[in-house]
Amino acid sequence: MAGKALPGVAVAAVAATLALAGCGGSEPTSYTPEVEQNFVSSCVDSATGTTGGPPANEADAQRICGCMYEKLRANMSFEEFKAADESLRNGDQMSPELLSTLQDAATACT
Repeated sequence: MAGKALPGVAVAAVAATLALAGCGGSEPTSYTPEVEQNFVSSCVDSATGTTGGPPANEADAQRICGCMYEKLRANMSFEEFKAADESLRNGDQMSPELLSTLQDAATACT
């Protein structure tokens, strides 16, 4: 039952975390362990909190968020990742391409 809600939670969590992935210190210029740590940590926090759907189990959220980071890293250049981050920080609507990439990652990871 809860597993069916996880793809939606995962997309919402990742949408929330892209805007937080580069926080702290200087702006990264490539995927780094710090980018991964910030992304996964923020994604888990978002997925296990209130994201408009039922909260995910923390262990599931950790697994899904780590998987989604790897899928995004494999399917987006760091420049695309940064552009998505900047767009979301500015409050812009997600592009259909970004939404599709997030949904594909969520589906593959849940």
